[in-house]
Amino acid sequence: MDLLKRVLMEERKPRERIQDFAPFKFGYDDIKVKEEATRCLHCLNPRCVKACPVHNRIPDFILKVKEDDIKGAYQILMDQTILPEICATVCPHESQCEGACVRGIKGESVNIGAIERYIAKYMRLNALDKVQSQKKKDLRVACVGSGPAGLAFALSLAQKGVQVEIFEKESYLGGVLTWGIPSYRLEKEAVLNIFKKLEELKVITHLQHEVTDLNELKDFDAIFLATGAEIGNRLWLDNEDLPQVYEARKFLEKTNFEHRLDNAIKNIMVVGGGNVAMDCARNALRLKGVENVYLVYRRSREEMPAAKEELKEALEEGVKFYPLTNPAKILGNQKLEKVVCTKMKLGDKDESGRRRPVATDETIEFAVDALVLALGFKVKDHHFDLKTSDKNLILVNEDMESSSAKVLAGGDVVNGALTVVSAMRDGLKAAKTILKRYQYE
Repeated sequence: MDLLKRVLMEERKPRERIQDFAPFKFGYDDIKVKEEATRCLHCLNPRCVKACPVHNRIPDFILKVKEDDIKGAYQILMDQTILPEICATVCPHESQCEGACVRGIKGESVNIGAIERYIAKYMRLNALDKVQSQKKKDLRVACVGSGPAGLAFALSLAQKGVQVEIFEKESYLGGVLTWGIPSYRLEKEAVLNIFKKLEELKVITHLQHEVTDLNELKDFDAIFLATGAEIGNRLWLDNEDLPQVYEARKFLEKTNFEHRLDNAIKNIMVVGGGNVAMDCARNALRLKGVENVYLVYRRSREEMPAAKEELKEALEEGVKFYPLTNPAKILGNQKLEKVVCTKMKLGDKDESGRRRPVATDETIEFAVDALVLALGFKVKDHHFDLKTSDKNLILVNEDMESSSAKVLAGGDVVNGALTVVSAMRDGLKAAKTILKRYQYE
């Protein structure tokens, strides 16, 4: 066994996996997970722990895997997290724990995400991850929103015996975990398992219930706002309101739920360079009748913020990349016909540290039937009379408390559109603050 290289996992070939939305990575089996675990050096000052947003005790749970103690590994995981299978699957590990792994200096980093996923999935499949509530407490809390922050908050408090009620404006729970992350990347059973736990813990859910006035929740002892960032950024071009022009959320919601668009659509352009853009492009490839998927991005491929793994998989599957390309005109009369793009070049660095894209005189035209705008998300005006930043983000202190004594907030409504793990971390912090406030911890 070459300790400098990762133990490989089985997965479906690109041509096969784009035929459906089924998961294509099979993860480690009982033997391979132990082989990968032996690659961990168990550093005295583990850089991976510091790089993890929730500071998971990574060497400790990996050691338990080596010792065949999966239950023990899971217990260590649950000390710092509450959505282990989800975070293990969708976290940007290359820029967090795995990016800091010492093994990566002279070889390949330990596949921490895959080991964590094995632990959590093993516990789920063997029904060993049952949750129990502590003695019921005289405390009633409202959670507005049910994405990663809201789920973490509700699960954490419900296990402590607190009565939690979730208010969700959609007809389903889960937020981005449900509408945004394709099932070939995140097994839906992992998300449904969280909903099952909420039910077992007697969490009350109010679906299709949008809270627009916090006075509605005045009878609760505390309120946690986890409403996310859901407004897609625009190009602000003429004809952007054509029916064949989709904002990323609308496109992902439709294709993840229905696995289809209009059958007449054969050529799709996706604009953007992040993970959401990759998900949109890869979904597009899987739709019946689609022949070409073009992904245009105004900077170079090296500067794309998407995870390297997602970028690699999109290329393998057949997405056609056009870096240094930016839409300039959307053409069509009641129906999208063509997108004219300007070729870009890189200039001086901007405030993000990346070189600024500068337009050239060269253009390129694409005949497309659909255009998807994956340009990031922003927070809508929530009108909750709380102190906010100039970007409409709710201002909170380190304990997730807002300018109102009763109201806490976390996730994208505080940070802007960030990662699942950062939202989960906020939910756990807010739950801990409430327990301390009422002297239950």
